[in-house]
Amino acid sequence: MAARRGAGFRMPDSPGAAPLTAPGIAAPLALPAERNPEERDDAARRRGHTLPEEMEELRRDLLRARMDPSRLSRLSLLAEGEAGHDPGLQEAIEAISLRAKVELAGYSMLSNSYSR
Repeated sequence: MAARRGAGFRMPDSPGAAPLTAPGIAAPLALPAERNPEERDDAARRRGHTLPEEMEELRRDLLRARMDPSRLSRLSLLAEGEAGHDPGLQEAIEAISLRAKVELAGYSMLSNSYSR
């Protein structure tokens, strides 16, 4: 199968070819299964530190009454990222991720009530 060009993504030529990636999505977010356990845990730890920082900035944005739409996008991507290989780390990251999803849902409800 020939590769399709110019559409922002690449079709693999063979089963062993590089997997599809969407524009704007970093390969580490798109390909967690292909990394070794240490790399997955490192990515999960970085995510575990970044998620609360983004949630804190979201809180600050709400208090200032000015929202950065890119923050919501980042938070949404982070909420669905790597959970790691270590079971204890997975549990911690999933709890942080759940909190981020709750924050996103709350913001969605808040913004919907203002748009009515």
